[in-house]
Amino acid sequence: MPLQLDRILATPVAGDTVGAPPGAATTVGAVGDQGWALRDLSPPVVTLRASAIAHNLQVMQSWIGEHGVGLFPHGKTTMAPQLWERQLDAGADGITGATPAQIRAMQRVGVPSVLLANELVDAAAIRWVAETIGAVTFACWVDSTDGVALLADAWASANAAAPVRVLVEVGHRGGRTGARSIQAGVDVAAAVARRPELSLVGVAGYEGTIGHERTPAVLSDVDAFVGLLGDISERLVASGLVEAEPIISAGGSLFFDRVAALADRGRVVLRSGCTITHDHGLYERGSPLSGGPGPRLRPAIEAWGSVLSRPEPEVAVIGIGKRDVPFDVEPPVALRTRDDARSLEGLVVERLMDQHAICRVPATLRLHVGDVVAFGISHPCAAFDRRRVLFELDDDDGVVGAIATLF
Repeated sequence: MPLQLDRILATPVAGDTVGAPPGAATTVGAVGDQGWALRDLSPPVVTLRASAIAHNLQVMQSWIGEHGVGLFPHGKTTMAPQLWERQLDAGADGITGATPAQIRAMQRVGVPSVLLANELVDAAAIRWVAETIGAVTFACWVDSTDGVALLADAWASANAAAPVRVLVEVGHRGGRTGARSIQAGVDVAAAVARRPELSLVGVAGYEGTIGHERTPAVLSDVDAFVGLLGDISERLVASGLVEAEPIISAGGSLFFDRVAALADRGRVVLRSGCTITHDHGLYERGSPLSGGPGPRLRPAIEAWGSVLSRPEPEVAVIGIGKRDVPFDVEPPVALRTRDDARSLEGLVVERLMDQHAICRVPATLRLHVGDVVAFGISHPCAAFDRRRVLFELDDDDGVVGAIATLF
C-alpha cells in the first residue's frame, strides 16, 4: 500500500551526504535520475542491491503464504519508510516498532497497523497513542501486574475512546522482558481482564535471545520456549481471558520457522525484520532458508572502502570502520574489488577503528593503494543506523535510487 513518502523523498542528497558524489545536489527521490554509477559514489559508502531486496521480499511473501502465518516485519531494522512500503506491498500485515518514537515515525508516514514489541510505560507516550493513533491498528506488550496498572491508569487519564490492545509477553530465563512461567503469564492476563481500559488479544515473545546459531541445543531450547508460548495461549483461551482467536507473536529472522509451527494454535504473527536485506554473516549462516531445498535469501548490503595503505607486507589498512559497518556480532568480510574480479582470498579484518579497518592479508595479495573493496556485513540491524541515506544499485552497479532512514 502507498505510504506518505513526500517528506522522505524530499530528503536532500548533497556533497556532504556520506557516500554521495562531491558535487551532488539532488533529493532522495531524484537520485535514480542522476545517471550515477558505483564509481561516482565516494567511499566509504554503504549500498543496497535492488535485485536482492526484490528477491527477498518475494521469497518471504511466498513463505508466509505457504505456512499460513502473518508478518509484521520489525521496522527498527531499517527505519526506512520506503522499505516499509515495499514490505507492505509484498504481503506484510503491518510493521513492528520497538520504541514509542519508532511508532510515531510509522504513524507519520501512514503505516496502517503497528505493533509495539515492548512494554508501554511512559505516560506521555501512552497519552500520545491514546490521542493520536486511533485510526491505526495498535497493540503493545504487558508482562507484569504493575505494568498493567500503569498502562491502564494512563489510558484512563487520556479518556481514550476504546481500550488499548495488549499481548502478554512471555520471556525466558536470562532473556529480556517477559513473564517467566505459565502462572506468571496467566496472572498478568487476569490483571488485564480486570481493567476495562485494556483488551487482551494474545501472547508474544522473542526467541532470538536464546542463541544465535542453529545448533541442536539452541533449537531444542527455542522449541521449548515456542511451546511455552502455545501453552500459555491455550490456557488464556480456556480460561476465557481471550475471546477471539489469540494472536501469537514471535519470530525474529533466525528461528521464524520454529514459531510458524504454532499456526494451528492461534494466529501466528512473525516479526522477522532482517529478511529484507539478509547479510553475509549471522543470517547467512543461521537463516531457516539458508540450508534448505527452496529459494535462499540473498545479501543486499555492501560496504565499500578504499585501500589507504599497505604499511607492512601482510597488512592493508582500508577506509571503513565502526562509523560505517556493524561490529557487534563479527567484523565485515571482504567480497571483491570494485573494478575487477580479482580474488581477495586471505584478507581478514582483524580490527576496526572509527574509520579504519586493519586487515591481515597474504603478502602476495595484489591489492594496491586506491583500490576499492566491497565488504559484506553481519547483522543488518546495526547497519542502517549509521546512514541517513543509502544508495541502491542495480546488478550493473548503476545507482537506481536512494533509501532514506529516520535514525
